[in-house]
Amino acid sequence: MEVRTAVLKLFSGNIALAIIEFAAVAGFTRAMGTAAIGSFFLFQAVIGMLNIPADLGVSKAVEKQLSAAAPMGEVLGTALVVKTLLVLPWLAGLVAFASYVEQYIGIPGVVPILVAGLVIRQVRELALRLLAGEFQVERNAAVKVFGKLTWVGTGAVFVVNGMGASGLVLGFVLGDLAAALGAMARLDIRVGWPRPDRARALVGFGRYLFVGSVSGIVYEWIDVAILRLFVPVSLVGVYEIAWRVAAVALLLTNAIRTSLFPQISRWHDRDQFERIEDAFRTWVQLSLYATIPAFAGAVVLGPDLLTTIFGSAAAAGYPVLVVFMLEKILRSVQLVIGPALYAMDAPQLGYRGSVVAISVNVALNLALIPSFGIRGAAVATTLSAASAAVVSIYYVRQFVRIPLPRKRIVWSAIAATLMAGTVALVIRLFDPGWLRLGVGLGVGVLSYAGLLLANSGIRIQLRQAMGSLGWA
Repeated sequence: MEVRTAVLKLFSGNIALAIIEFAAVAGFTRAMGTAAIGSFFLFQAVIGMLNIPADLGVSKAVEKQLSAAAPMGEVLGTALVVKTLLVLPWLAGLVAFASYVEQYIGIPGVVPILVAGLVIRQVRELALRLLAGEFQVERNAAVKVFGKLTWVGTGAVFVVNGMGASGLVLGFVLGDLAAALGAMARLDIRVGWPRPDRARALVGFGRYLFVGSVSGIVYEWIDVAILRLFVPVSLVGVYEIAWRVAAVALLLTNAIRTSLFPQISRWHDRDQFERIEDAFRTWVQLSLYATIPAFAGAVVLGPDLLTTIFGSAAAAGYPVLVVFMLEKILRSVQLVIGPALYAMDAPQLGYRGSVVAISVNVALNLALIPSFGIRGAAVATTLSAASAAVVSIYYVRQFVRIPLPRKRIVWSAIAATLMAGTVALVIRLFDPGWLRLGVGLGVGVLSYAGLLLANSGIRIQLRQAMGSLGWA
């Protein structure tokens, strides 16, 4: 499938995921409060952080080998053995330190759910990588939507029946299980005998990807993990709500990243470097067209959005939300360009960039959180994203050019600024509430779209993207 088609299908699926998650987090926050939702986010953080050393980059290495036409049976059989050996020590550690883990997360009796969740998350990640490695990446969206719906449905049933945060995390694990089963149902799975040379290849490539994965998980969860040491669970909930709202700005970028990796790998193997450059030219632009107006919109609509959807307690996250939206602009560039280093068989360079990003993120979070709390964590994460983007661009340019039409990007920034001014004037006519938020969002989308499409080059580019799916 062409990258353009895969990206647009994944983007559609990501929109569905965002709507589902937005509604779920808002509903659960209103039903249980920011403390309970904070415990749920901490559960996710522990799963996410343990998932990295329990995988050691093997799942991503499987995708790379399958996209290069390696036999599935041999690759999968070897990967299963390697991953089993990797995950067992972490499961034992969770059981051994169960009391500390429960106190940290804030949910009594959570360790058995956590153990099951870690195992199921490993299966889910491997199944999704198998889909991508077989160039069925566009099916990831449907699988993830299925898993998210399962989480929302089962979590709601458990919460209504009085299980509280325990029911929410149990529903989350069942959602991962549903996604794993959905992915496997779309695969022609063949498990062969493991081979030592294949294991060495997976671990050898995966060790570089491991550091890249650590960078991603540090970016996503280390701030939450450190915050819990200095602030109450309720503020962790407020902080993560702001993060989830800001993450909507990366819906398109994440679809692009998922679709580009196997394609860049194939183009690199065929020495088609001009196609990689064309992909950067197109997809970095489109990512910025989404993240730049999101920042401008958050500045004027952030308080209304947080209070109206998540409740008055979430309003404390407004400064964090604005900082996160700035971070998403930087992150959108890094997410499109950075993975190319691994796809072009240069994991050692991606490794260096990841080490820089990890070091900056951990150091700044430890330095800023004790004094500035959730605002310090947001600033630390943003500066980490900036360093990751700079390092990725530096190393990728050693292989290919990164051509960017600067005039179009500047046009997008001007359009976003004018949009923000228009929205700020219009919402003053309404009292706070759903009507004001709805009008503000509607005016913002329409005014930005109109201003953006006034540029003929951007208009042609977007029409081509829509035409690839028969939308125009």
